Amino acid sequence: MYQAAIVEDEQAMLRYMRDRIAGELETRGLPTAFDAFTDGRRFLSMLEEHYHYDMVFLDIEMPGMDGITVCRRIRRIAPETLVVFISNKEELVFQTFEVQPFRFIRKSQFDALLPSLADQLRDELSRRHPKLLKIVEAQSGDVYAFDVHTILYIEAQGKYCRVVTTDTDTTVRCRLMDLESQLNGEPFLRPHRSYLVNCRYIFHIGKTELILTEHSAIPVSRGKQETIKQQFLAYTTG
Repeated sequence: MYQAAIVEDEQAMLRYMRDRIAGELETRGLPTAFDAFTDGRRFLSMLEEHYHYDMVFLDIEMPGMDGITVCRRIRRIAPETLVVFISNKEELVFQTFEVQPFRFIRKSQFDALLPSLADQLRDELSRRHPKLLKIVEAQSGDVYAFDVHTILYIEAQGKYCRVVTTDTDTTVRCRLMDLESQLNGEPFLRPHRSYLVNCRYIFHIGKTELILTEHSAIPVSRGKQETIKQQFLAYTTG
């Protein structure tokens, strides 16, 4: 569960943005608990009590303390927090550079830009907090850990599985069905009985094979093309 704060002085807008952002993050596998604040000082009081936030969604123009001043304090207390400015004042975007926000979103385009923002937050949080696929070989007792987001595909080879990532190629004694169970909820497809493929790296779906972004060709079992297409489209459209 991720932790987020939204700081916005207009109550109706605060509730609307909180619900919309939470919904978009949820559909991307990022369940998030939100704290809501109508002024920057109350938010900073919570932050200074060592309360951790992964993300902060921050208005710039607020009574008492403006968003840029609030963000300066965030940078001193919690420099790794992802700060997203949401403002009607497009001309203020240049003033925000000094505090290095993750993104700047215009309120007038909030609904249109939110899906892209949610994708970017997912990718950045995934990079910072890798999810590990852990494999313990029964006979040797050796332990392997792979960042799920970097796995291109897994191939069953008899009593072994070949785990191919963006920078490694490792063969481990284990069963593909056990790895598939561990990866439940992650965007992996089974185009063939001997393969698990990460949707993130699919470039082309043909009748007999998948092509990945680094040019690997993965076989598709007869009759599974349409099922694979639908599963892939469900992933890409959220």
